[in-house]
Parts: sequence; C-alpha cells; structure tokens
Amino acid sequence: MASIRRTLSPVPRAGGVANVEVCSVGSPLSKSSSSPHSTFGSLDSRAFVLGVFSPRSLRALERSKPKGQLWRKVLLHFLICFMIGVSIGFIPLASRNLSTNLMPKHQAFSFENTKIDSTSSVNEAMEFNVTLNSAVKEQDSNDKLVSEEPYLESQKLLIIVTQTVTNPFQAYYLHRFAQTLKLASPPLLWIVVEMTSQSEETAEILRNSGVMYRHLVCKSNVTDTSLRSIQQRNVALSHIETHRLDGIVYFADDDNIYSVEIFQQIREIRRFGTWTVAKLSEDKGSIVLEGPVCDGARVIGWHVSDSTTRSKRFHIEMPGFAFNSTILWDPKRWHRPTLEPIRQLDSVKESFRVSTLIEQAVEDESQMEGLMNNCSSVTGKKYEELWGMLLLSSHTLVAQM
Repeated sequence: MASIRRTLSPVPRAGGVANVEVCSVGSPLSKSSSSPHSTFGSLDSRAFVLGVFSPRSLRALERSKPKGQLWRKVLLHFLICFMIGVSIGFIPLASRNLSTNLMPKHQAFSFENTKIDSTSSVNEAMEFNVTLNSAVKEQDSNDKLVSEEPYLESQKLLIIVTQTVTNPFQAYYLHRFAQTLKLASPPLLWIVVEMTSQSEETAEILRNSGVMYRHLVCKSNVTDTSLRSIQQRNVALSHIETHRLDGIVYFADDDNIYSVEIFQQIREIRRFGTWTVAKLSEDKGSIVLEGPVCDGARVIGWHVSDSTTRSKRFHIEMPGFAFNSTILWDPKRWHRPTLEPIRQLDSVKESFRVSTLIEQAVEDESQMEGLMNNCSSVTGKKYEELWGMLLLSSHTLVAQM
C-alpha cells in the first residue's frame, strides 16, 4: 500500500502539499472499511482528485481564462475610447454656448462693430484680388513680350558688305549709310573693307555708328577702280568663309541709297534671292531694267537691256541679289556646282563679272527666289544719278508743254 501511494503521489511543491493532504484525508467511513474493493476505490478517487488539482491542470485552467475574457476587454476599451471621442467633439460647442451666455449685454455693440470691420476687411480682400488680377495680366503681357523675343533672335543675320575708298564724300556716304542700317532690325553685321590700311576717319565713323561692324583691309596694290572693288569683295568673302558666318550676304555700295524694306525682305532668302534693278543706260540717256522676270516667287526669265550681253547666263546687277552665307563654307549642303572657293573673277569681261560670280553659287533659275513683291517692285542702282535723270526728264517735259 505504501509503494502504491509513493508512485501516485506527486512531488511535493510549495503551496501544493497542503492542498493534497487536505484533499487526501478520508472520511470515517473510508477508515472503517477494510475490504480490498474499498481500498482500491479510495485510491482511484485520490488519484482523480490529485490529477484534477495538479499544477498542470491549474495551468490549463489559467490559460483558458484569458481567452474567454479577451473580447470583453476589447469591447470595454472600445466603449471607453468612443465616449472620450464624443465628449471631445462636444467641448467646442459647449464652450461657444458658454461664452455667448456669459457675454455682457453692453458688449453687443462692439460685436456689431467687429462685423462691420470684417466687412471692410472683405472689401480690402476684394481690392487685393483686383490688384492681384491686374498684376497677373501684366505678367502675362510681359510673358508674351518675352515669348516674342526669341522670334527676333531667330531672324537671320544680315551681313552687309561695303567696299569704300578715300574720297571727299567718303565720310558723308558712310554716315548716311550707317543711319540707314540703324533702322534695320537686328541682328546685322556691317563689313567695311578699305584699301591698303584702316583710316582713322573711317574707324571713328564705324565706332560711332551704333551698328555691329568689322573693319577689314585689302592689301592689294590694284589701281584700277573696277578691279579694286573686286579685290575688296573677295576679302569680305574670304573673311565670311574663314569665320563661318551664318547669315544673308548682301553687297551694298556706300554711295547708293537703300530702302529698309530691302533688308527685311532679304532675311526670307533660303538659298539665293534676286530682284529687278533700274539703272542708267550706257549713254545715260534713259533708264533700263536689269533683273529677273518672275511668276510669283519663281524666276522664269530676265530683263535684257543690252543686246551685246545676251550671252550672259544671269542678267543680274550687283545690288540686285543676296545669298545664304553657308554656300561659301558648306558646299555639300547646297550641292554646289564646284567645290572651289566662291570669288569674283577679274579675268573676265566687266559686264560678265556678276554673272560668273553667281554661276559659282547656283546652277540655274530653279535655285533662285524672286523677291521684292515677286519682282514687281524695282530698286535703283546709283539713285542720285537716277534722280538727276528723272529731274532732267521732268524739266524737259515742262519745257515742251
């Protein structure tokens, strides 16, 4: 019996031995019973009681208790948070009602005054909005002006080539032509070519002209006037080719008078542009036309004034054409007839020098553009001589009448 109790009894622990001993005390009936069945029954009941109230069973009961109480705790926390939130939401309303109830009656007028002040502040806000709108409109207009500036910058550079020589009227001609160039819209580059050396007078005129310029020198010792002009133009062409200036090249003599419209129209040239020029005949007794005949902007023929020059390829005068400067230094782009540098030749007859220069830049009329209102407007060569001729003609007509 003693061996059975040792095997069934657990290891005594603190707090657990007293409970086992209390629960294992039998009733008087169990002590009086001496049969083996009662002995074994008491042992089974004790084992059952010890198993139920063992520490392992108590731990299982303790673990099952929080699972049943978890939802209650969560629900309780939710209700507490909900009530706190509702109370916080009603606090501003309660404070507003409390402040209105506690406000003295003599402060009602000041409250109305604050309403009037708020109205004035609204008016000030409206005035500020109007001012802001006007500022925005002004900014938009400034943005439009700024957006138009790139258009001006995108215009083609005008490269005006002028050869000049020392003479009594040189300063007058240069001053007058500089004033004309100032009227043309930028960008514009004025290339002035002198013979032998740069004169101080010409340099001073160019510095005070207000026009972007380059002052070049032709060091050729040519004495012939016509050949001298050729050499000066070739110096300018070489300068443009060397420095790869990108723009529209136009040869303008300083003793001619030019319309600003010409400088604006030649900016539209893509490759080569030409127009009709009026000039005096060989005997200076009449005015003749030299230049293209156009169908719209397409060149279809030429005005021929002299039967001896019918063999010329292009009947164009020097003031009657302009071309893209990239033709000089980018021949592959334009499929130029020759890859040789474009220069005016002094070895040909004088009446053919302009035509031979143009033949190096274009192949035929299909590569040309008619300018000056599709060749309907006429410019003049040596305007002073033309005006003198016109005045003489008008006096003759008056005398005949």
